[in-house]
Amino acid sequence: MPSFYIPLTGLNADSTALNTIANDLANMNTTGFKAQTTNFADLFYQQLGATGSGDPIEAGAGTQVASNETDFSAGSANSTGLNTDVALTGNGFFVVSNGSEEFLTRDGNFSMDNNGNLITSDGMSVMGYPSVNGVINTNAPLVPINIPENETEAPSATTNFGLNATLDSSDANGATVSGPIQVYDSLGNSYLATVSFTKQANNQWTYSVSLPDKLTANTSTAAGVNTVSYNFGSSGTPATYATVDAGTNLTITAPNNATPPVMATITAPTITAGESVSDYATALNGALADAGIPTTGPGAVTVTASATGQLSISGAGVSVSGDVVQDPVAANATGTLNFDANGNLVSPSSNVSGISFTGLSDGAAGMDLTWNLFGTNGAGLVKQVAETSTVTPSTQNGYPAGTYNGFTIGSDGTVTASFSNGQNLNVGQIALGTVANLQGLQAEGNGEYTTTLASGDMTVGASGTAGLGKMEDGSLEASNVNISQEFSDLIIAQRAFEANSKAITTFDTVTQETIQMIH
Repeated sequence: MPSFYIPLTGLNADSTALNTIANDLANMNTTGFKAQTTNFADLFYQQLGATGSGDPIEAGAGTQVASNETDFSAGSANSTGLNTDVALTGNGFFVVSNGSEEFLTRDGNFSMDNNGNLITSDGMSVMGYPSVNGVINTNAPLVPINIPENETEAPSATTNFGLNATLDSSDANGATVSGPIQVYDSLGNSYLATVSFTKQANNQWTYSVSLPDKLTANTSTAAGVNTVSYNFGSSGTPATYATVDAGTNLTITAPNNATPPVMATITAPTITAGESVSDYATALNGALADAGIPTTGPGAVTVTASATGQLSISGAGVSVSGDVVQDPVAANATGTLNFDANGNLVSPSSNVSGISFTGLSDGAAGMDLTWNLFGTNGAGLVKQVAETSTVTPSTQNGYPAGTYNGFTIGSDGTVTASFSNGQNLNVGQIALGTVANLQGLQAEGNGEYTTTLASGDMTVGASGTAGLGKMEDGSLEASNVNISQEFSDLIIAQRAFEANSKAITTFDTVTQETIQMIH
């Protein structure tokens, strides 16, 4: 009977509405959850006839659920302080993948797996644009975002440097002023280069660039014999690439040839300009002999220089202290600076290139440096005035190797890893997706949606472009459930359910009375 069927449709529709409200309230603390609203529509009508004026007489057949509409407006962003958490404000969804299918989600509660991949709470990969050497390619297919947490960033050799220098015009000819500048080789080892200025005449100074290479002692002991060695290089000949710097202050201590032997110490003789490793070894042997330390026979201390530039000191009971410094070969490391009457640099008129240092003891590639004499505005960085001379390092573009420190996610989704050497590297960019008809998306649970024919295909873009929203690192998007509205809707749905129940009770009473009349 229609009297029963019609309120039953109301009960069924109201039950769906109550379920929707209950689901919203249950997910009011679910990250990125989007509230739903149940909409009703009336069913078809039965034509009973017409009035005298021709108006149709129709009887309704009840109600039905027309739609469950999702509110895709953004929830508030709540700070968590975790760099893996990302809140999305504005339009769009994060694109995530299980390896075979892509999904859309507003839930930015991400974490990292043991391979450094950024994943969702249910293990899906967060997708984005790849990066090659820090350059992001937004035209490439999406790939899982990977954080290089177990990687070491390769070093970068210095190729250019600059310094700010003020040279005192009142200095006497021959006056010298110098300043250090730290540079790095291709292996990431640091060196303290020195730029020296010497006044030659009014408005004219010469410069020189030097780069001493302090060597590390390699020690070993075998059969009671101690060996200390220094590697000056591994190519060329000692006369051309392995020269000893005057900063070397090596001392050797060993038993002498007295009876009984006593410990004697020698200090390396003065180093001559351009002295090779082989010449230095000869001078050390001479100093040992002069101190009565045997250089041949039992208990001897021997100093040798190999053809590859290695200086070795061996002997029973020998000990070595002090620094050993190598002067790498420098090409075009000197020149002249000329200034005008106002103290402005007029020549050279461009940056100085071709300053090279080779034969580094660690086996790194030779350094080829450019000295930036002029700033970006074209003004000279070296000037001459009647003030006390100062030399201050300003810039150099090299850096050592660095270990992973952490990462951040920018408002445009760019994932930037930071390293202990102070460098930052873009490792990817989180992509955002959207569809033409949001109501056509199919909810799959875990805050994830898939596209349907009704929603249209997913379009992907970068944050902040094509109407897509922006990201907030260290935050999560809250549910957009409005508890006040939900309670109001709950009361309305409850009253509607009770009314339909009352209608069925009333129709049951009428039916019973009708049956009794018949009997």
